[in-house]
Amino acid sequence: MTSHSHSHPPPTTFGLVEEPLEESGISVIAVHGELDLFTAPELKERLREHTDTVGPIRDLVVDLSGCAFVDASGCQVLLRAARRLAAVGRQLAIVNTSDGNARIFSVMGLGELFPVVPTRAAAAEALRRRGT
Repeated sequence: MTSHSHSHPPPTTFGLVEEPLEESGISVIAVHGELDLFTAPELKERLREHTDTVGPIRDLVVDLSGCAFVDASGCQVLLRAARRLAAVGRQLAIVNTSDGNARIFSVMGLGELFPVVPTRAAAAEALRRRGT
């Protein structure tokens, strides 16, 4: 009798990578892995660093193109960051390429609160349009 092992792809390790966007005044935080109850606090802290300080970086893009899954706690973190930024005249845009993430954003109405777009270039353009 032979045993069959089922191979599942290992989960992507969660990580945050921050880099400036080509446009001045916009910073990108790229999320890799799943944004859920366990990882959302890390993103919340990184976003708080931006929402609580005033510096050369004005608007934020959270790039979820490397994020296969966002749960309600992840959405809550994005919503809070958008509100905190708006309170000081700044903006948040989301880059998303996942149909699953798009569904939860739609159900929660997040697309009405900040731009959800497929590329960083589209995010920069959406921020420019809203800022004028």
